[in-house]
Amino acid sequence: MSAVGIHDVARLAGVSISTASRALNRTGRVSSATIKKVGDVAAKLGYQPNAIARTMRSKQSHAVGIIVSDISNPFYGHLVKSVERRLSAQGYALFVASSNNDIATEVQLIRFFKSRKVDGIILGPCQTDSVAHVINEVRDISTVLFDRDGGQQLGAVKVDHYRGTTEALEYLIGLGHKHIALMTPGSQIQPIRDRVQAYQDCLTAAGLAYDPSLICFADSSMNFPTDQAARMLARKDRPTAFLCLGTRILAGVLAAMRSAKLSIPGNVSIVSIGDTEFSELHSPSITALAWDIRSLSDEISSMLLTRMHNEAPEVQSAVVDMRLIERESCAAPEA
Repeated sequence: MSAVGIHDVARLAGVSISTASRALNRTGRVSSATIKKVGDVAAKLGYQPNAIARTMRSKQSHAVGIIVSDISNPFYGHLVKSVERRLSAQGYALFVASSNNDIATEVQLIRFFKSRKVDGIILGPCQTDSVAHVINEVRDISTVLFDRDGGQQLGAVKVDHYRGTTEALEYLIGLGHKHIALMTPGSQIQPIRDRVQAYQDCLTAAGLAYDPSLICFADSSMNFPTDQAARMLARKDRPTAFLCLGTRILAGVLAAMRSAKLSIPGNVSIVSIGDTEFSELHSPSITALAWDIRSLSDEISSMLLTRMHNEAPEVQSAVVDMRLIERESCAAPEA
């Protein structure tokens, strides 16, 4: 059985092919009665428009590509879901890809999405702070970066990691902690530099000594050997609190504490950078420094929609706050 075409819809509706096309696409001069009639016939016949042909005519695919550094990171899963919901309400489909923290892969994916004629690209942070490899690739397509600095060339939505880290550290210092370990990925991207700078500034402001050996850099946010946390816990001046990224880094710290038979928060306090269901459901529940996923996805989606509709200035930027969610994993340090 041959597929139903626009000519079949036009014939059964008693209109010309051009009129049927205008009615289905809601373009040109066509009455509401004709739009309804043609729409009813199309539904009855099960007509599906040719997406490729429609894209060529309108020069719009109503599709957006999003590239994240590691799709296995729960944070990205929540963000993608929230962005998809926002864009879907505006009639856009979202295609998802992971660069696996590799610049060459990131460039390949950008080119792949462009070859598929997506209307815009949302680009997550690869493990580099430079956008030089991106600028030329996205010059001719609406693009928004998130959680990375777009400089003077690209629109970007960033998270205020400095302020968030400061809030978490001031909370721990306020409880009496003086030896606080920071466990974070080891790349030089802006979010990590902001965390380290906030760490230094908070200790200095509180009159505490800054000990760089209390900062532990992991190879990846999703690959953190437990022995790194175990070595930290075996120190004579063992940290009384940990501020760690809430991915497998957090899992590695918890595993090391379990092996050392240390209790939370009796022996050691923990704050997770990033909130997940794991943090909420763990016993005891983990105090977390949370991104506002909805605000982040709204800012990203709104900026991209504005740029795709040619309403944007050359460069836009937005900053999303973090907030501390107090749970059961923090207490004053042992005497």
